Amino acid sequence: MRYDQNLLDDIRSANSIVDVIGDYLPLKRSGANYSAPCPFHSETKASFMVSPRLQIFKCFGCGKGGNVFTFLMEYEKITFNEAVKKLADRAGIKLPSFEEISPEKKSLYNSLYSIYEMAMRYYQKNLMKKDNPGLAYLKSRNISDKSINTFKLGLALETFSGLYNHLQEKGFSRKVLAKSGLFTSTSNGERDKFFNRIIFPVFSADGKVIAFGSRIFREEDDRGAKYLNSPENPIYQKRKHLYGLYQTKSSIIKKDSVLLVEGNVDLIKVWQYGLTHVVASLGTSLTEEQAKLISRYTKNIFILYDSDSAGNEAAARAISTCIENNIYPKLVMLPPNSDPDDFLEAQGSEALEELIDKANTFYNFIYKIRLAHKNPDQKRKAINEVIDYLLLINDLVQREMYIQECAEFFKVSETSIYRSLQSKQKQSWKTKNPLNLKVDPYHEEKEVIRQILISPHLCQDYLDDLEIDYFTHPLIRKLITFVKTNEDYPELVKKGAQFLDEFDPEDAQFITDLLFNETPASREGFEKMVVGLQIKKLNVDLQALNEYIITHPDNEEKIKEKEAIQRKINQLKKHVKGGTVKKLLS
Repeated sequence: MRYDQNLLDDIRSANSIVDVIGDYLPLKRSGANYSAPCPFHSETKASFMVSPRLQIFKCFGCGKGGNVFTFLMEYEKITFNEAVKKLADRAGIKLPSFEEISPEKKSLYNSLYSIYEMAMRYYQKNLMKKDNPGLAYLKSRNISDKSINTFKLGLALETFSGLYNHLQEKGFSRKVLAKSGLFTSTSNGERDKFFNRIIFPVFSADGKVIAFGSRIFREEDDRGAKYLNSPENPIYQKRKHLYGLYQTKSSIIKKDSVLLVEGNVDLIKVWQYGLTHVVASLGTSLTEEQAKLISRYTKNIFILYDSDSAGNEAAARAISTCIENNIYPKLVMLPPNSDPDDFLEAQGSEALEELIDKANTFYNFIYKIRLAHKNPDQKRKAINEVIDYLLLINDLVQREMYIQECAEFFKVSETSIYRSLQSKQKQSWKTKNPLNLKVDPYHEEKEVIRQILISPHLCQDYLDDLEIDYFTHPLIRKLITFVKTNEDYPELVKKGAQFLDEFDPEDAQFITDLLFNETPASREGFEKMVVGLQIKKLNVDLQALNEYIITHPDNEEKIKEKEAIQRKINQLKKHVKGGTVKKLLS
């Protein structure tokens, strides 16, 4: 759901960013701005700046930036809508209810939350009964009372419909109980889905019980399914949640890192041994939604899966999911065919912490699990798998850094990795001078859009001549499109925070970099950079034509096109000092 822009403007206007951030940080006047030590990274020098004029913040140490909504999202690890509600409450502004959620649906959601809460208490009460085998099993697994209480573990008894009858007595209708997913219809009536099982409640990040996991605990139990989970329902979609996050998120924020394990018992044992910054994926495959949820709290993920074949393959899939969401995980490798629970019982927390300290990069992990040391063919396969991961990295500078590391690690040339990347990408845009890793490939693009935003009086005359294809950075292309289609963009930019509302929250850091940089601009410098971008684009076109002509030497049309592009490039280079963009682009 998205609030009306006028309402967001009212909420922002009623919440000065200086006042809001001042509630959290000791702001001090610094010229026209305010400064404080950054809350998002450790520092001794105050590099965190707040602009009352633009109503935005920027840290020049870690790069974080945004408006008043973004600050609350980052600081309190909440969603955009939660930040809006918090600021609306602060200003005494009443938010409208959304028609998308009908009264019937609200009633169903509330009923399901109540059902799961009461079911959890029912299971907890069963577990606390004296001399029951479920509690004895947990004790045999060295699960402590503190862990049982923290994670609200319970027991499903060996009854046909104990929970169903209990909830009916509490007044829930058959219709809503059927939608909970906790019961199965039989010829003899409704039967509890779980019986003779340890119960592991699943909580949402804000503490609501939304699902249950379960495990058989009798050795003689031959029902087949060792683990059984409640199905998805209106309040629970498995791909969007993580087991244990509600109980461990404060530790994750404090440590700025997280251990990702596979199962609920692994999580509880890791937590019990003092490594409380841990979550578990609800299944073996990490989902995109789960990766994004983790990244709200930290970007430093340590994957700690079982060290058997299935666990290694699950970890390899998790690497892809992480990288696709701009997270670069480390992988903790246990001894062969062991899991975190067994390892901790045998060797203790210090040994696990040592493995965490020595965690592998994704390329080192692939090298090991693919046995790349055995022969050249295994090594080649491992490199190809790593190249698939490199293709997922959107940040070209980050990709180049990993290419350099991988080349050194696998003892191959960077050029060969680049060639493999290009052959897999099948893209027309090729990186020019790929080995020059010290140069920001987007420097000219950033400076052109910065000057367009900060000094529109110098640049607006040239907007019609700027082509989107001169720019390769995805967000800069988005910004260029915006300014070319919105004549009033200079007024929006002056308002700073309101300008950020036109873009996604994750874009705020990049845009505030541009807005806080008030280096004087010049028309001549702007013109030269625009010509430089055009020359780059023409060179890419020329390279593509050269490659085509090599295999089609008799194609006169392409040869003439190549000659025309070369003449244009020469003209631009020759007259760039004396000409203007207007003349050169005409």
